Amino acid sequence: MSMFSMSGKTVLIVGGAGYLGLPVCEGLRAQGASLYIADHHSGRLADAKAVLEAQNGEGSVQTLPIDMGDEASILACIDQCPPLHGLVMATAGSSNTHFDQLTSEDYDRSNRINLTGTFVLARAAAKAMPDGGAMVFYSSMYGTVAPDPANYPGDMPPNPVDYGAGKAGISQMARYMAGHFGRRGIRVNAIAPGPFPPQAVRDAHPDFITNLTRDTMMGRMGKRHETAGAVVFLLSDASSYITGQVLGVDGGWTAW
Repeated sequence: MSMFSMSGKTVLIVGGAGYLGLPVCEGLRAQGASLYIADHHSGRLADAKAVLEAQNGEGSVQTLPIDMGDEASILACIDQCPPLHGLVMATAGSSNTHFDQLTSEDYDRSNRINLTGTFVLARAAAKAMPDGGAMVFYSSMYGTVAPDPANYPGDMPPNPVDYGAGKAGISQMARYMAGHFGRRGIRVNAIAPGPFPPQAVRDAHPDFITNLTRDTMMGRMGKRHETAGAVVFLLSDASSYITGQVLGVDGGWTAW
């Protein structure tokens, strides 16, 4: 059996129907995991389930609704899952607003999702891991470094402060929870993706993409499947002595 095998394991992927989340689901199912995919977008959930069930994989695929800004919704999602071996938190809250126009309400709304939602989700998921397990949170390069305003042409707002502050908090939450849950056999890590703009952003802002590309060591944007391998690794027994870490998946962006 492969050291990356997830056969016989059940994983909840929150945000699993999203741009980066769906390839994670594909990677986990290819390794034999049974999946519970949670997302706030019902149409996207149905599409993700259809895509996954059309591919090879021994594990089942179930879908659940979730609103990461609503504690009751998060707890209801966990209650509908069987005992878990893994959790992936791949959601994000962002105002997409210029700094000077950002309201306190916008800021609070983003971090209700980023910080409070992640805390509620992880604590509840840990209770659903009676035999131990592993969690992987999605942080961001902008939880480590600040966006360069010069990379954003015209009136395009730089990556907003509410997003960066929330992702920095998620990195710290991974370290804190690794210490808290470690003696229970639960590992907690995060990945910090770099530039992974979806196709719509690439098409709408070619100058922005050129600027981002210049700032990576590899001279290109990330491809949507390229966070999946890191997540599968951190959930699998291949990383059985790794916890409390934040793994950059950013083409070298933050290593300059």
